[in-house]
Amino acid sequence: MKKKLVVKIMLVVLGIALTTTILYGSITSYLTAKSFSTYLEKEKGAREESLAEWAASSYPSLGWDLIYYLRPTGGRGGRGMMMHGTPLNQERIIIADQTGTVLYDSEGLKELLSPEELLQATPIVVAAKTIGYVTIETPATSKIAALRESFTSSLKTVSWISSAFAALLALLFGFILSYDLIKRINLLNNATTRLISGDLETLVPVIGDDELAQLAEAFNKMVLKLAANNRARQNLFNDVAHELRTPLSILRGNLEAMQLGVVEPTTARIASLNDELIRLTSLVRELQEIGLAEAGELQLNLATENLTDLLNDLKLIFEPEAEAKGIQLIFSYPNLQVTVDKNRLRQVLINIIANALRYTENGFIELNVEESPENLLFTITNTGPQIQEDDLEHLFDRFYKADAARTRGKSGSGLGLAIAKAYVEAHEGQISVRNVSDGVQFSFSISKHIAKTSQVTLDN
Repeated sequence: MKKKLVVKIMLVVLGIALTTTILYGSITSYLTAKSFSTYLEKEKGAREESLAEWAASSYPSLGWDLIYYLRPTGGRGGRGMMMHGTPLNQERIIIADQTGTVLYDSEGLKELLSPEELLQATPIVVAAKTIGYVTIETPATSKIAALRESFTSSLKTVSWISSAFAALLALLFGFILSYDLIKRINLLNNATTRLISGDLETLVPVIGDDELAQLAEAFNKMVLKLAANNRARQNLFNDVAHELRTPLSILRGNLEAMQLGVVEPTTARIASLNDELIRLTSLVRELQEIGLAEAGELQLNLATENLTDLLNDLKLIFEPEAEAKGIQLIFSYPNLQVTVDKNRLRQVLINIIANALRYTENGFIELNVEESPENLLFTITNTGPQIQEDDLEHLFDRFYKADAARTRGKSGSGLGLAIAKAYVEAHEGQISVRNVSDGVQFSFSISKHIAKTSQVTLDN
């Protein structure tokens, strides 16, 4: 697997390098050769114009006898025609009259210029009248043609050498890059293998700040979350067993005593056993509700309710206990209609306020409700001991109980706040808790626009 990935990476890098180099070399060679040809054409045009000017200046005195001065021997004057210091006998010179009839061809092959050739030739103008044409051709065997071929060949050679050099560099950098990538991927792969085998303590080093580093960081967070979930699952089993053991032991002990005739089945004793059954049933129902909520299967019985009526009834429930403990209940809320599952919203508030009453002495509990276009925000603040920072993030976990100093003498199953969280999230809201200057504050929101679908209520 490692070799395959390395080969793929190196082939990709090599392919890109070769393709880029070949394209660059081809385009550069083409453009350079074209520029060189253009330069030669311009040089040829300059030679033709110079020759045409010489012919135009010589024509009035020599007529077409001027062609004899173009011969290598120099003709009548015995001197060869020189152009820009280069003998013209290195090139093929053709001079024709205005009809295209060739008067002079340095190679003696052509007798007539075609109309197309006349259009490309340079005219000889005397007294504003075209009397003939001159053209210069570069033979394939000339030094200029050889120079052109040599230049083009050199460009191709340079392109191929550049391609080979770029390929070697691409292989080198591709190997370095692939080695680093494969090393980090192997770390993730090995850690994943150990995770699959059940090792929940495997973390990978986070190297750099690129996408692989982000992947490694996400992997580590996943491992930590899985480890936390595994511990929570183990704790849940232990807590459920512990919570069930007490009422079951009480029921079993009393029933066995009654069967043996050790105790009488009095009305008070039977009522006590019934209380344990109610506690056991309530515990099982709460666990079921939490399980359904976490699975996204908790169904709500939505209806339009008057918030004032709901909170007034709630205040009447807690007023006796609050007065007995010297606690002031302060409720502040708008008068409006809301679409909620009344029983579950009521249970959320009961769980939080009951929790606040448990830890408040001679202080106050304040419930404040604020409305926004999308949500209702409930804030419950109570005076009393604060919660340890380490406990805050776990307060809504099942069976979680805060530090002993805070909970000493305060009994509870540890499911009340977990139930509250499940019901709030079922209402498309969020719940949180924080310490304030003189106590603790719970806040939760519920959506004002929960979809009204066909839903049924769980049996109590």
